[in-house]
Amino acid sequence: MNKNKKILAIIPARGGSKGIPGKNLIKLGRKPLIAWTIEAAKKSKYINKIVVTTENEEIKKVGLKYGAEVPFKRPVKLAGDKVHGIFPILHAIKWLIKNKNYYPDIVLMLLPTAPFRGSTNIDRAIKLHLKSRGKMVIGVCETAKQLLHFRYIRNQKLTPIIKAKTLNVQRQDLEKLYYINGTIYVANTKELLKEKTFHTKDAIPYIMDEKYSTDINTFRELNMARLMLRFKKHEKNL
Repeated sequence: MNKNKKILAIIPARGGSKGIPGKNLIKLGRKPLIAWTIEAAKKSKYINKIVVTTENEEIKKVGLKYGAEVPFKRPVKLAGDKVHGIFPILHAIKWLIKNKNYYPDIVLMLLPTAPFRGSTNIDRAIKLHLKSRGKMVIGVCETAKQLLHFRYIRNQKLTPIIKAKTLNVQRQDLEKLYYINGTIYVANTKELLKEKTFHTKDAIPYIMDEKYSTDINTFRELNMARLMLRFKKHEKNL
């Protein structure tokens, strides 16, 4: 690992949320949800700058309290629920380049809704990015659900979403399927500014265990996370 590399973690945290009002500030254990991500980034061996991008003053205060930088207020036009998550990231990078003369070598997007990813997974994803010579890295988790099992309901009839010779296939005979768990995204800054997405054709997976892949967007997911804490199923490195 090149110690001279500038490695930036950006945590996008807007104030509005329809699924859970005030989601990023809601308590999980003894601290706000966003604090879990800030603390994991602070424990990373490689991240040397952590920036929260938000339009919300309370989130700004919490971000500063837990050790992140909040050097600008996110434009309101980039804080709506219909704005794709990549645009606040690109705005943050460009703002830092223009106003602070800070050009990171590597950028991570760490969503504040993934409290259990931990610093170990962050560092392993960064190392994977470097080992791959700068390819985009995206956190994924294996799922037991298969596309073969999904259906549309059209005209009150079940319609498979994929074409197959037969739908009678044993689970163990199917190729493993992974979903993007929303925990970790890593990119070379120059490439990210060029492509304007982490989801490039040659992006590679960082495979994570399900217990680190919690992504809280509903009250059900929040309650499950609270249960995990109550029964101490989280790891020491969280």
